[in-house]
Amino acid sequence: MVKIKVAILSDIHGNCVALNEVIKDAKENNVDEFLILGDLVNDLPFGNETLEIVKGLTNKVLKGNKEQYLIEYDTEKYDWKNIQFRTVKFMYNELTRENIEYIKTLPHCMSVKYEGVKFLIAHGSPESVEEQLHQDDRERLNHYTQDLDADALIFGHTHDKMWYEYINNKLVLNAGCLGVSPYYNATAEYVILDISNGKINNIDLRHIKYDLEIIKQKIIESGILSQEKVLMNLSFCGINGNGIIRHYFFKEAKELMLERSGKWYKDDAKGIFTYFKLFDDDIWLGLAEKYKDYFVF
Repeated sequence: MVKIKVAILSDIHGNCVALNEVIKDAKENNVDEFLILGDLVNDLPFGNETLEIVKGLTNKVLKGNKEQYLIEYDTEKYDWKNIQFRTVKFMYNELTRENIEYIKTLPHCMSVKYEGVKFLIAHGSPESVEEQLHQDDRERLNHYTQDLDADALIFGHTHDKMWYEYINNKLVLNAGCLGVSPYYNATAEYVILDISNGKINNIDLRHIKYDLEIIKQKIIESGILSQEKVLMNLSFCGINGNGIIRHYFFKEAKELMLERSGKWYKDDAKGIFTYFKLFDDDIWLGLAEKYKDYFVF
């Protein structure tokens, strides 16, 4: 009987420190294959380092919405004046041309098969890198599983805690967030599936610790803090046990934008601006002042 172990990693967000710890753990658990579900870069400024690890690990890699931002910026050269975009532009300028071209080649979903078990993997949903599939959204989950030509639908994107259940006799699995999970202190999420005899015999939801001080020092050395500190502080909140602060920040920013203008997107919306929540600089900086006691940079 042939057995295979598959590791599923999603939402790395440039956290190469956590990624290395996850790979180490996976290899100690005799994983045979890796699947990576997108959002490889952005949030933490270690894009090239992260992409080199990913490229050396597997060719079964998806793009996420974070890659889509960079692809659209490369294509459209949007005039992104808002402060909140500075980290994206920093990442774009830091990435090698080879790595920019690499992320352009990545699909948003993929079918893979191991020992007779077929997976459909996606970042957000089979239709979009931006669509979110939450466990309580029964209508969407039913929509994507009722006629699914696969044994399992596997995705990430939401940054919800890892979960799985069977819907319409299909495994539905959210692989969690490896790089910036808001629910833990310096802990990466990933999944190992044990497959044999045409069945998934075990689903192991794993939590792996990593060193926050290494990340803190790497952020300082990257130079990104000279460009913009707010989002980097929010990203650090997302990994040091204060993930709720990031949530409150963006919730309030959205509410303030809606109160001010009734919208949070550009009037001439195209591409990223059709779905991206865009915040005025005074709102961005005002909330940064409000939450500054939680910031470390």
